Amino acid sequence: MDISKTESTAPSSVSVETANDSSPTAVITDLEKGAVAVAPSTDTNVDIEKAQGLSVTKHENGLTDQTFYLPRRKIITIFLACASTEIVALLDEKEVAAALSIISSELMAGSKISWVASAYFLTSTACTPLYGRISDIYSRKNVLYTLMTIFFFGSLAASLAQNVVQLIIFRAITGIGGGGLILLGQLIVGDVVTVRERGKYQGILGAFVALSNGIGPLIGAAYSQKVSWRWIFRMNMPLAVFASVCVYFFMPLKKVHGTAMDKLKKVDFIGSLLVLIGTGAIILSLTWGGAEYSWASVPVLVPLVLGGVIAITFIIWEWKFAELPLIPMYIFRYKMVVGAALTHFVNGYGMYVQIFYLPTFYQLAYGYSAIRSASLLLPVVLFQTLFSTLSGAMVSWKGRYREILLSGWAMWSIALGLFAMLDENSSLGMQVGISAFAGVGIGQTLQPSLVAVQAAVERKDMAVTTTARR
Repeated sequence: MDISKTESTAPSSVSVETANDSSPTAVITDLEKGAVAVAPSTDTNVDIEKAQGLSVTKHENGLTDQTFYLPRRKIITIFLACASTEIVALLDEKEVAAALSIISSELMAGSKISWVASAYFLTSTACTPLYGRISDIYSRKNVLYTLMTIFFFGSLAASLAQNVVQLIIFRAITGIGGGGLILLGQLIVGDVVTVRERGKYQGILGAFVALSNGIGPLIGAAYSQKVSWRWIFRMNMPLAVFASVCVYFFMPLKKVHGTAMDKLKKVDFIGSLLVLIGTGAIILSLTWGGAEYSWASVPVLVPLVLGGVIAITFIIWEWKFAELPLIPMYIFRYKMVVGAALTHFVNGYGMYVQIFYLPTFYQLAYGYSAIRSASLLLPVVLFQTLFSTLSGAMVSWKGRYREILLSGWAMWSIALGLFAMLDENSSLGMQVGISAFAGVGIGQTLQPSLVAVQAAVERKDMAVTTTARR
């Protein structure tokens, strides 16, 4: 099978035993049985501008193929640039979560303090579906620069906020930029690494994610207690500049063909508007429900129903009318895409419950300080880091992911059940042990599913499929 066709057509069932074939051509293994595509080594010298002969290749939808299969020494520098962008966004999220109580006291925010976090997640969640397709149209690197700029100025404004309303508005602006940084990093790794190698690199990227999730609350708690919560946002700026420099010098820019008007015509503005309004309405309803209003109240039910109606309208528009859909509905014909989207939703729920609520539980139940409570996330993080790297390496080595995912989900499910057993009499050893066990499970679920879903679809649909998974 021709290498250039490895990711241009949906994977078909081919004997897994052929994965050890030493021929230079790529082999597609049986995805339905939990295997991934096997591609040739990237150790050979490759001209960046002519990598795989794709410098001017266009997909059938008129978009430029942004694939760059590169030698390992160049992949590492690009990988570090991608990791730096993800670290910037993740540290910001977790640092703010640890500092909310102190921010609330200083700004006398009261019940409005929850909106400091909610405003960020509202805009980041609503905007993320747009970035995959827009990066197809305008190139990954250009979109990444734009998002980093928005993130920089949003952080600058947040550091200068004089009241909680200003902070909420500026956090919403920051979320527009921060929401796409993680997604773009995952897409770029998928562009420059072959499917067989992707598990290893996405696994290491997952380790950076885990470390950011762990040290973020510690940094946030330390800043807010020892210096000022404003330093959380101030430190975002040099980190954003550093990440931008890495992107500029290390990340190749593949020219996307077409005039500015041609590119503008490809943007699905109606779909973008629908997803922004619909997602925003649903998140608004879920944020208000049980906090500011009862779940059965009009302010909660109206945006929830409105969001549901708009979501159905969005699906119909993307399915029947959009010329270049943000999320093509046909990708959900693949069971892997449906499974990855559903499991990642559950993943996100479990992750954020642990990161946001476990430290609060430790403070309330055991009287721990903010720093000590945040430090108890370290067992989760350290084991997640280790097993994310190992699981990614296993996917690359064996070409299989199903067994890793199943074992990870089993361990994580048990750990979440054990968390529910914690009470005021639980020992520190029990707290640490459960957290470590949870980290083992999490490390085996996040990155292998990303590799699997990217391998399950055609190359032209990789960006939008990764977006749908998030």
